[in-house]
Amino acid sequence: MDNSSNDTYSTQNNEDIKSSTSSTGSPDDKYRIKPDINKNRFRANSRYFTIMVYCLAFVFFSILIFKFIGNMNTTLSFISSAINTISPFIVGAFIAFVLYPAVKFFYRKIFTGRLNIKSQKAAKMLSVLCTYIITLGIITILLVFIVPQVYSSLSEIANRLPVWYNNALDFIKNLEQRYPDVTFLDYDYINNKIESALPLITNYITGMMSSLLPVIFTTSMAIVKGLVNFIISIMVSVYMISDHKNLFYHGKRLLYSIVPVKTADTARNIARESANIFSGFIIGKAIDSLIIGIICFFAMLIFKFPYAMLISVIVGITNMIPYFGPYIGGIIGGIIILIVNPIQVVFFAILILVLQQFDGLFLGPKILGESTGLRPLWVIFAITVGGSLCGVLGMFLGVPVVAVIGYILNIIVDHFLKKKDVTVTPYDSPDEM
Repeated sequence: MDNSSNDTYSTQNNEDIKSSTSSTGSPDDKYRIKPDINKNRFRANSRYFTIMVYCLAFVFFSILIFKFIGNMNTTLSFISSAINTISPFIVGAFIAFVLYPAVKFFYRKIFTGRLNIKSQKAAKMLSVLCTYIITLGIITILLVFIVPQVYSSLSEIANRLPVWYNNALDFIKNLEQRYPDVTFLDYDYINNKIESALPLITNYITGMMSSLLPVIFTTSMAIVKGLVNFIISIMVSVYMISDHKNLFYHGKRLLYSIVPVKTADTARNIARESANIFSGFIIGKAIDSLIIGIICFFAMLIFKFPYAMLISVIVGITNMIPYFGPYIGGIIGGIIILIVNPIQVVFFAILILVLQQFDGLFLGPKILGESTGLRPLWVIFAITVGGSLCGVLGMFLGVPVVAVIGYILNIIVDHFLKKKDVTVTPYDSPDEM
């Protein structure tokens, strides 16, 4: 073999070695066992790490709950103090929630609609200003015209209590003289109850008058504090309405950063529908009760019932409670009229019955519509349970709360039915037996 062939062979071998060296580093690297550089590095097990985090969170919250339960008085005092501290913000949020539809109406229908104001900022400021001026004007009218008349009626009732007391005694005596043979009436028992009522009332009034000075001081401080909190609440509500888009934006960012997108979308829909239910019910019921109170006032003036303003205010306020409200106001008003003129109680009862029918069949459905979507049975359930838990406020707020709970339960039931691929059809005619 000649040298040229050897040179060619060696050149090829050198090129092969170079190519292998350039690709792998050295000729022996491809035969060398490379150590795993990540072998000794710590890698967390995501599943067990998550379990550990949940366990630590469970232990932490268990300790907190045990601490709160073990010191219940301290906990309740802390919660009460915290609520009192932030109460102006809670009240401000409620005011903003109630007044926002009016602000939106002025903004869209009046200032940017009919008046065609180009500046959105100016239109918003004018809308807020008009809404609050009208609201404060209504409150001022109520305080200037209605409150003094109500106070005058209450004072007159208090002054006439002894006269009515003596009239009741005389009435029982006349009954006893006219119908001595009536056995189902225990005249002595009735007389003893009536005679013992006036001293109790007198002692109560005397005790109240003796402690009147501290009561006045405490009431004055409470009024001053309440006035300051009310002013702060008004300011908070104005800022909340003016800056509601920015507040909603940050709320959305926080929500979507914590929970999955689908869950966040569901939560937003629930919150939106709940707000519509509450606002529709509260605003609609307030307008409905105002109209009923005004009608009751003019009707009582026409038929010359006593204490028309006082009883109309009672009927209007109690009408905020669905179904039972008019009857509650009617009973209170009936007792007042019974003391003054027993014969007029019958006509007053007819008036209340007519008002209740008018409200239930015509006015209420026109104003409220389907704001809650609850059947009468669930409305009665909401009023009963809410009243037993939270008194009068529970009777009023029980209806929208149960409506929201029903809405959420309906979403959950629809989800599980869709998951099971089950379709439940309603009855063809619910009214058919």
